[in-house]
Amino acid sequence: MTHRLRPVGLPFLSDAPHRYTFTEPVAAPRAVVFASISADPSTWTVWFPRLRGGAYLSAPPHGVGTVRQADTDGIVYRETMLAWQTPSRWAYRLDSCSQPLAEALAEDWVLHDAGGGTLVEWTFAIDPGPLVAPHMDQLPARLRTTFRTAMNALSLTLGG
Repeated sequence: MTHRLRPVGLPFLSDAPHRYTFTEPVAAPRAVVFASISADPSTWTVWFPRLRGGAYLSAPPHGVGTVRQADTDGIVYRETMLAWQTPSRWAYRLDSCSQPLAEALAEDWVLHDAGGGTLVEWTFAIDPGPLVAPHMDQLPARLRTTFRTAMNALSLTLGG
């Protein structure tokens, strides 16, 4: 069964009922980090925790409007890219997922130069669904841990 989410745009990233922003350094240049985050689905499982697989469903070139699919812990997500500004911003919304996690959800990845590395700023914006709503008090800590783990793994993957 597929749960369809409410389609949202970039304004949802600042207007969502719940919004969390985290930053972590990655020991690689911004262009390299952006390419790893956005361009190559085959690497996503190496650095993102519990990600089983992912692929773009739209033909290249990829950009705003591109559709991708990802599987995290057996929950399958279908997403549409809302922003694709190489090498500084990559944002998407969830269109559907295999569990009713949210009524609406969007993520924004903004990359900043930081010396010889990159500071990655991740915003997770959600209108929670029935599976997540009872656990909203635990969500920020879980997101922070997941993001920190992912960025540490990305640093190691990129040779930092």
